[in-house]
Amino acid sequence: MNKKIIQLGILHLNDCFDLDQKSLKGLWTRSQWKRELTDPKRICIGVIELETKKLFGLCSAWIVMDELQITSIAVDPIHQRKGIGKILLKDLIKRSNSLQTNHIHLEVKETNEPAIALYQSMGFRIKGLRSNFYKDGNNAIMYIKEIHNK
Repeated sequence: MNKKIIQLGILHLNDCFDLDQKSLKGLWTRSQWKRELTDPKRICIGVIELETKKLFGLCSAWIVMDELQITSIAVDPIHQRKGIGKILLKDLIKRSNSLQTNHIHLEVKETNEPAIALYQSMGFRIKGLRSNFYKDGNNAIMYIKEIHNK
């Protein structure tokens, strides 16, 4: 499988919405994805398969002052645990350097052990806990990564 990281835009609205439905069980509405893909203060990147242009994974983040807040990371369930999430995070970290950000923040469901392992392997550290953060009542672990701009 030949993969490529791309900047996602409004042309990818349906693909982002579909991947959200498959991977995140409908975290956002179509209109929320539209805003995510068109707002200049947000970054949306994706991993596509070169031949088919199929979207396998996505990552979106908000630029807030000198910080990035990761709002969504999703990988097609068929392609999970194949390094796509790591590819997306590495690219986002690289982009954050060029944006002169100092921190990256994210929340993750405390039961999502594969994601927690990924974030910890990428240098994120626990910042706190949000009780009953998710619709199903699960808590969110808040993570932060310090960025050392070069």
